Amino acid sequence: MKNFFKKFPEIYTALSEKRDGSMKISKKDNKNRDNYFQKEGLLSKKIISAGLENKTNVAIVNTSSLEIIQNTDSLVTNEKNIFLSITVADCIPVFFYDRKNKVIAIAHAGWRGIVGGIIKYTVNKIQEVGGSIENLYVGLGPGIGACHFEIREDVLDKFKKYDKFIVENKNKIFVDLKGIIRNQLLDLNIKNNNIEDDKVCTFDSDKYFSYRRDRPREVEAMIAIIGLVR
Repeated sequence: MKNFFKKFPEIYTALSEKRDGSMKISKKDNKNRDNYFQKEGLLSKKIISAGLENKTNVAIVNTSSLEIIQNTDSLVTNEKNIFLSITVADCIPVFFYDRKNKVIAIAHAGWRGIVGGIIKYTVNKIQEVGGSIENLYVGLGPGIGACHFEIREDVLDKFKKYDKFIVENKNKIFVDLKGIIRNQLLDLNIKNNNIEDDKVCTFDSDKYFSYRRDRPREVEAMIAIIGLVR
């Protein structure tokens, strides 16, 4: 299922849906993940997953990397036939592709990572392996929208750099996370026309898991994947 970069046939991108089951990495049972990989023709491929920490660590990976990179929220590679993956359930999957230098990346952008600089650090690593700002395309996948991302006073100070993305409504405080990400990308001189956004709010969509909407006892999540296939 091609979600982003449709004009670039050499790039594979995908995001699972609720009907595919939870894709959260498990030590006991990864049946849903295996079934999804089989459906997508990826079961025999090199799939590398970010272990996630809701921070700003970015890892450069290659064919010798472990299948799960612990304590990281973003993955970067310049090698073909490696599929990078993260899991999300309201946090925003951010896909990166440098079409000229053939570099790909994927970032798990929760609010802590966003205000902490996960986007900037990912772009820095892309440049470290030979990518360039000028040729970079970015896709913002489904995530919780400003309509439902409510915060409380105790974390408001974390967003003080992004006042224009804070909305107060009926004594509640909401934040436009995708707006912040786009602003950060533009500040990094990524071209506005090179940024795609599907504008889907996971809280409002029955297609996707939403942690804030469902409040599950155990996190249920989608998997987002990107790979350079040729």
